[in-house]
Amino acid sequence: MKIATLAIITRDTKVLLGLKQGGSEIGEGTLNGPGGKFDPEKDKTYLDCVVRETEEEVEIVLNPTKLEKCAVIAFYAGGVLDFEVHVYRTSTFSGEPRATKSMVPAWYDIDNLPIDRMLESDFAWFSRAIKGEKFRADVHYRERAKGFIKIIFHPFTP
Repeated sequence: MKIATLAIITRDTKVLLGLKQGGSEIGEGTLNGPGGKFDPEKDKTYLDCVVRETEEEVEIVLNPTKLEKCAVIAFYAGGVLDFEVHVYRTSTFSGEPRATKSMVPAWYDIDNLPIDRMLESDFAWFSRAIKGEKFRADVHYRERAKGFIKIIFHPFTP
């Protein structure tokens, strides 16, 4: 199982999503928030990871003291735990998002999310996380990020 982080960054009534590109392990060609795999050689904490990955993917800097953990999502592929993603939300950042080799960012209306351009399961949990709802979830796919089967929500436990 791999561990990853995801940032949900808002500004007014918009959320920052990026088109994943350049050999992303999951979700290439889809829209998602910045984030990526936890690297114990670079990251001491999941907060370190989400800050580092966001800067690498969209060139903005997050303040770790202004990040709120809102979800932990376990993704299963073919019944096997594949990824655990720690989701953080914030509206505090410095810089302006820029395209990189791994992501092309843009602002999207929170009330009109481009769900059809996101990963299959995002329709079930992404808007909850934007609003600050805290939860744990188990997301089941037939294979890695393809063939969405179901999502089960659980109470949030830090």
